[in-house]
Amino acid sequence: MRFMQTLELPFADLDPPPTLPEGLFHYAGFVDEAGQRRLYAALAEILKAAPPVQNRTRGGGLTSAAMTNCGAVGWWSDPKGYRYSPTCPGTGLPWPPIPGDFLQLVQWVTAKSPWPDFTPDACLINWYGEGAKMGLHQDRDERDFSQPIVTVCLGDSADFMVGGLARNDKATALKVHSGDVLLMGGASRMRFHGIRKIYPGTSPLPEITGRYSLTFRKAL
Repeated sequence: MRFMQTLELPFADLDPPPTLPEGLFHYAGFVDEAGQRRLYAALAEILKAAPPVQNRTRGGGLTSAAMTNCGAVGWWSDPKGYRYSPTCPGTGLPWPPIPGDFLQLVQWVTAKSPWPDFTPDACLINWYGEGAKMGLHQDRDERDFSQPIVTVCLGDSADFMVGGLARNDKATALKVHSGDVLLMGGASRMRFHGIRKIYPGTSPLPEITGRYSLTFRKAL
């Protein structure tokens, strides 16, 4: 898998540097087109084994994005609440393992970051079709908030919203594209964040419709 040469200076090409809060890093174009295709090939196998579904929320509605997982555990939402589970509640089967190409990418992203030993045990995969979005939320079902979260973008561009540590804090938009990687940790680990808008038809890969978000976490 190939990455941008800026990996040698991992914090030199943040986009845009003046507006990113402490602990939030945006690696624009980190994965080149060939690397994106390789990631999608691995993703396609996961989608066959565990197709994404729109889950029920605690309030009984449906999530806007469809989701699935890979790893030792997967994040799940239903009227019982939000939690990590070693099996898919819909099928009772274990989640597919995290592919080697996924783990290699995470290692490259974090190697020269403040979290060089980050090793995810869960990858939440969200698929956003046209009109899908995700409200501001915190990732707070993990056991150790000192561990970061790594998000890889594939497919259509989107407005990634970054808020503060309270739900009502002002949020700003960061436009992300296929091949971009976001790293949230430290002072930004508990920031509210979400997806405001998808830009249909902007995927550089014709085999990808919509936007896939691969979110790597240390859940256990």
